[in-house]
Amino acid sequence: MLAVLNYTLIKYRLPLIVVLHLFFASGALLFSFLLRFDFSLGHDNYPLLFFYSLPISIVVFMLCSGFFNLFQGIWRYVSVDDLKDIVKTSAIASLVFMFVIIISGEFKGYPRSIYVLNFALFIILNGGTRFAIRIFRESFYPRSDTAKNVLIVGAGTAGNEVVKTLKTAKRKDYVPVGFIDRDKTLHGKRIQGIKVLGDITSIRQAVKRHRVHEIFIAIPEATNKLVKEIISASKVNDWGLNFKIVPSMLDIMSGKLLVNQIRDVSIEDLLSRPDIKLNDTHVRKQLAGKTVLITGAGGSIGSEIAYQVAAYSPARIILLDASEMSAYHVDQGLKTRHPGISIHTVVGNLLETGFMEMLFRRYPPDYIYHAAAYKHVHLMEWNPLGCLKNNVLATAHLASMAERFGVKQFVMISTDKAVHPKGIMGISKRLAERVVLERNPSGTLFNVVRFGNVLGSSGSVIPLFKKQIREGGPVTVTSPETKRYFMSIPEAVQLVLQASTLNESKAIFMLDMGNPVKIVDLAKNLIELSGLKTGEDIDIVYTGMRDGEKIEEVLLAEQEDLLPTKFDKIRLQKRNGHDPELVEKFIHELKSNVELANVPSVYRDIKKMIPEMEGPSYDEFVERIFT
Repeated sequence: MLAVLNYTLIKYRLPLIVVLHLFFASGALLFSFLLRFDFSLGHDNYPLLFFYSLPISIVVFMLCSGFFNLFQGIWRYVSVDDLKDIVKTSAIASLVFMFVIIISGEFKGYPRSIYVLNFALFIILNGGTRFAIRIFRESFYPRSDTAKNVLIVGAGTAGNEVVKTLKTAKRKDYVPVGFIDRDKTLHGKRIQGIKVLGDITSIRQAVKRHRVHEIFIAIPEATNKLVKEIISASKVNDWGLNFKIVPSMLDIMSGKLLVNQIRDVSIEDLLSRPDIKLNDTHVRKQLAGKTVLITGAGGSIGSEIAYQVAAYSPARIILLDASEMSAYHVDQGLKTRHPGISIHTVVGNLLETGFMEMLFRRYPPDYIYHAAAYKHVHLMEWNPLGCLKNNVLATAHLASMAERFGVKQFVMISTDKAVHPKGIMGISKRLAERVVLERNPSGTLFNVVRFGNVLGSSGSVIPLFKKQIREGGPVTVTSPETKRYFMSIPEAVQLVLQASTLNESKAIFMLDMGNPVKIVDLAKNLIELSGLKTGEDIDIVYTGMRDGEKIEEVLLAEQEDLLPTKFDKIRLQKRNGHDPELVEKFIHELKSNVELANVPSVYRDIKKMIPEMEGPSYDEFVERIFT
C-alpha cells in the first residue's frame, strides 16, 4: 500500500505541487482578511473586495512561483536557500498584487494591511509546509536495523553538510549524535539540532555516553597530525570504532573523489608528513595544449600521473602499458572525466623498435613521464635478467627515441632503493638513472625524480597488509626495526610534475619524504583502522629480512651533493664524473649478454657501473637465476 502511494505521489508530483501552491496563494489572502477583521470577512463591501481580489492574488502568486522555480524543489531536502526563494517570490508577488489593486481603481478602500499579511502568510504556509515534511521525514522515517551512531568531528561547513546528508537520507544507516569541535564558543550549542559536545579531549566520553559506532572527521584541511590525534583520543577499551573522513584537496585534485564524498580514513592520513602547498601555475603553463606520453600508465603511479596531467588540459595524452586491463581502466576513467582531451591508449612493449617508431611518428610527444618498471623487490631477486631487461634496456630505448624525435623533456621515476643498492630492483633503477642522466648533449632535457615508498603502489607493502587483515592474519613484518620513507601517490605525483618545471638537465630531484616510518607501526595502524586489535584479533609475525632488503633505506649517496630549488619540498642533486661513452657501451653489451644469458659478463658489467652496490654477491646472483 505504501509503495503504491509513493509511486502515485512521484508520478503526479508536479500537478500536486501546483495545486498546493494554489491553496497557499488563496489561503494566504483568506487568512489575511480573517486576521485583519478578527476572523470574519468584515462588513460593508469587504467580503466583495476579498472575492474580487482573490483571482488576481492567485494568478500573480502562481506566476511568480513558477518564475522562481518553486514547483521544482524536492521538499524533503528543503533548505535556507529554498526559503530565500519563497521570500523573494512572496515579496515580488505582493508588490505586483498591490500595484494591480491600486492601479485598477476598482478596489476603493482596500485595507493596506492585507498586502503585508498576504506577504507574510504565503511564506508561512509555503515554507512551513515544506519544513514540516522535512521534519516529519527526519524524525519519523524508519531507522535501519543496522543504523550506526555517528560522532562528527568538525562543526564547520563540511560538518553541517555531512549532518544534512545523513538526516535527509532515505535510509537511516547513520544517526548523528553529536559534534566535536576545537572552537570553545560552540561547545554546548546546537547545530541542526545536534549538540556540540566539546573538543577532542571529549571524544572518549562522547563515544561511551552515546554508544558511537563511527567517527566522521569533517575537516577537509585536517593535517596527518590532527587525524592521528583524533584517532588516538578516540580509543576506548573493548570498543571497535570505524573512522571516515571528508576528502582532502589532494584527493579532489587527482579526480578520485568529490568534495561531498566521505571516504574511509586511510593509512596516508596517519603519516606525519609535511604539508604540501602546490603552486601549479608552472605545471599548467608547461602542459597545456601539449602531447604527453606516460609509460606504465596502467600502474598506480602512472595512472595518477595521467589523471593529474589531464587536469592541466593537454591536447593529447598517450597511455602506454604492457597490461591490457590496467590500461583499459585508466582509459575509461580519463575519457569519462576529461572528454575534451584526446586520449590514446596503446598496449605494447617499450623494446619493440618498429612499434615504438610507429607510435612516435603518429603522436610525437612533447613530454615523457617514464613510470614503467618492475617494482617488487623480492620477486625481482629471482628474475634478475628480466628485471634488467625491463627496467634498464627499455629505459635506454625510450630515452634514445626521445632524443631522435625531439621530445622536450624526459622524466624518469626512480626510487631510494637505487642508493647503495642491495637488491636487483634497486640495481636496475640505479642503472636506469645513469642511462637517463649520462647522455651526450641533445635537445631533450633528461631528469630523474627519486623518492621512497609510495603508499598503495604495486610495490608497496600496504596492499599485502590489507589482504592479510581481510583473511584474519597474521600480518607479516620482516623486522621490528625496519623503516621506510613513505608518501601518498597523489602527493608524490604532484611533486613530480612540479619538479619537471625546473628546467634543469641531467639532475636527480629529491622529494621531501619527511621522517622514515617503522613498518610495524604501519601494520598496527592498519589493523586499528580496520576496527580490530593487534595481538587479539590480528597477530603480527616477524619473518626476518629477505633477499635484497635493507633495515633502512637512504635517499642520498655520499658522492651526491644536495642543492635547494625554488620549491620548498624539492631538492636537486647532481653527480660529477658522467661518462656517456661508458654507459652507451654498457647498454650495448648488456643487451647482448641478457639475450644470451651470459651471467658472468652481466654481473661483471653491473659491478663496474655500480661499485658502491651492497649486494648480491656473484654466487647469489647466479644461484637466483638458475634456482
